[in-house]
Amino acid sequence: MNRLWPVEDPAVRLFLFHHAGGSHLFFRDWNGLFPANWDVVLMEAPGRGVGGGRSAHAGDLHALVRHFRQQMEPYLQAPYAFFGHSMGGLVATELARRLRVADRTGPCWLGLSAWAADEALPGGPARHLLPDEELRSLLGAVGGTPAEILESPALWRLFSPAIRNDFQLIDGCDPACYAPLEDVPQSLFGGEGDALLPWDALVALADRLPRLTGLHLHPGGHFYLRPRRQEVARQITADLTGVLRAVAA
Repeated sequence: MNRLWPVEDPAVRLFLFHHAGGSHLFFRDWNGLFPANWDVVLMEAPGRGVGGGRSAHAGDLHALVRHFRQQMEPYLQAPYAFFGHSMGGLVATELARRLRVADRTGPCWLGLSAWAADEALPGGPARHLLPDEELRSLLGAVGGTPAEILESPALWRLFSPAIRNDFQLIDGCDPACYAPLEDVPQSLFGGEGDALLPWDALVALADRLPRLTGLHLHPGGHFYLRPRRQEVARQITADLTGVLRAVAA
């Protein structure tokens, strides 16, 4: 967990969850994009960084959710909200589900990017077992992984364990984890040209959510938000601010 821009007694605490194979660095250049009285927290799955970091990878989705919850426990004073991209959307939804089951209030808002409940990403049940060449080709087509990692054998050896672990985590998760949370205010974000998640899947999910606070489709693919982070941050701010005002009222 990384509080790069800590705010004490914030108006809201926004937790950001990265994609499969990523790290908190995916959001490193989001500094200054949110109101100054928001505490923005960058979450990071274990086993990141050069050499895998100092902690082991999470064995499954349940272990990853437990890892995050333990880190977040001192910071879950209401109000707080989650925004997750791709795998981060799955993690954010399951974490919110667990908190609510445990008689906690849970997040006041969910932002789900490039992820939709009931939509398993294509690619087969064992992407983590693909040969290196095929896996690099898949990642290259989707985008999001720096070309130097895909092209350098030395860098690939350093970073591929986290990538494979995250795909294994997604491919092996309980189907029940894909059930949407319909009683939580949430906004959906995606790329109109996303090869992994067709835009109409987001539209279909939006139609099912009684507490939808926004549907935001952008030009681009699975990592549409990288060049549009300012616009996405403005949409997050507007949607979450509306929820906070409703709560206050």
